[in-house]
Amino acid sequence: MRTRPWPLRALWLLGALLLACQSEPTVPVRLSENLVASERLHLSLREDDHWVFGFDRRLEPKEDIRMNASLLRYLEAQTGLRFRLHLTPRGHSVADEICAGRVHFGIVGTVSYLQAYHRCGARIIVRGRNMEGHDTYRAAIIVPVNSPLLDLKDLRGRSFAFGPPNSTQGHLIPRLMLQQAGLSLHDLQAYAFHDSHASTANAVISGRYDAGGLQDTLALTLARRGLARILAMSDPYPSSGIIAAPHVPWRTIELVRGALLALDPAGRDAKWLYHWERSEMPLGFVPARDEDYVALYRIAAEIGLLGP
Repeated sequence: MRTRPWPLRALWLLGALLLACQSEPTVPVRLSENLVASERLHLSLREDDHWVFGFDRRLEPKEDIRMNASLLRYLEAQTGLRFRLHLTPRGHSVADEICAGRVHFGIVGTVSYLQAYHRCGARIIVRGRNMEGHDTYRAAIIVPVNSPLLDLKDLRGRSFAFGPPNSTQGHLIPRLMLQQAGLSLHDLQAYAFHDSHASTANAVISGRYDAGGLQDTLALTLARRGLARILAMSDPYPSSGIIAAPHVPWRTIELVRGALLALDPAGRDAKWLYHWERSEMPLGFVPARDEDYVALYRIAAEIGLLGP
């Protein structure tokens, strides 16, 4: 083997894969048609239709699809409904798709939820529990292992890698962390947005950027492997969740919510799931209310993430 450790090479490969996915299909990705044999409920849908789930991008696109599709297979078995996974076209967001009526549910971070809530009244129905069982998450700002930076204030005049503009842990919370350290975007030498947390990590580890913001779980994994150093961790904020479009009937929402709250990812329901421990909801879900997100809504509006 070469002298570089294999995890770093793997992250470089992630970057190549992300670039290779520029021509992703914009059509929905269907689940297996071999569904549960029990009588299905098609509440307000035609007999051949599905309830459509969108999702925020997190990892390498193929892994996102496999992971989220596995959750929909579980929901099909538990509810008797039929579901379809929708890959959001480039240049659009899950909030766009929900408010346009093309998507019924979304597996999203807080910013995507707040945008859909602001624009068309989408509702959050559950939010995820992390590996410690908490329904909150944090963002991390990482630097290369050999970086001389020791404090957030040291980022003045440096370059910074954000995640997608609508990412809570990759953009909203890191922006708040910089703000709390007395820094604005104008204080950075340069900054750029990336398609996923994996892409952000690659940008920092490869030395192309001095620092970057990403989800706490990935940051901790990189730090344990000696691939990056955590410069700062944020306070905890309400975690990612699953939202419903305003036009979805309440009875359907209750069926989906009940199945999600009953999910036991590490136990009896693990058989349905694909690497669910890598998701932002590794221990399942708890109920969520729109009122829980008032503080983050105000922050997102203040820095212009909600639109008109």
